[in-house]
Amino acid sequence: MLAPACSIRCTRFPPSPTRSILSRTWSKMVPSQISNLVTLSRLWPSPINAHIEKVMTEIAANVERLEQFGVNKVLVNNLHPLGCTPSRTRTGNYTACDIFGDYGASLHNNNMKQVMTARKNIHVVDLYTAFSKIINYSPSKGSELSKQFKHKLSPCCESFDSKGYCGQQSKDSELLYNVCDKSNTFFYWDDMHPTDAGWEAVMKRLEEPMKEFLDRA
Repeated sequence: MLAPACSIRCTRFPPSPTRSILSRTWSKMVPSQISNLVTLSRLWPSPINAHIEKVMTEIAANVERLEQFGVNKVLVNNLHPLGCTPSRTRTGNYTACDIFGDYGASLHNNNMKQVMTARKNIHVVDLYTAFSKIINYSPSKGSELSKQFKHKLSPCCESFDSKGYCGQQSKDSELLYNVCDKSNTFFYWDDMHPTDAGWEAVMKRLEEPMKEFLDRA
């Protein structure tokens, strides 16, 4: 059985100098749905299209539900390039992205763009572009944000077992993973999540468009 298509977090921004506080809602896919998307992308085309349609229907329903609660501006993030996460690049010794994972993310994002961008009270947070502008370059190339990461497709915290995970221990409390010395040179912390430095670089690309949307009357 599939997990719920998205989870919702609601917070409030500090007061804007030009208007009252806006409610912000961030809608995102949960890990199980991301895993399903990558798996189904290898069974192109019908299974993945049906899965994406189901996900988008649930996201749209959640957005409408929030609007009924009085939320007047909603942030909905698209998917980052799933094929470039260490969980997908490990089989190639962290040298290249998995095209199937990226294909699934691209299909989802294109569908989201068609559904969401026509609505003026919704802003799609473009994680895909923000991530790609940083990790789709070899070391020492790309923008300054990209150049700071010597390791863009490999994790700082890596399990010794390809089926293991960061933080895993044996029954005798033996550590079954390795942690890098300089996490700020790695974009990814583990198989899926960026490091603090990685997220900071991503947010530097996303911050201005988000502020412009939230400050718009």
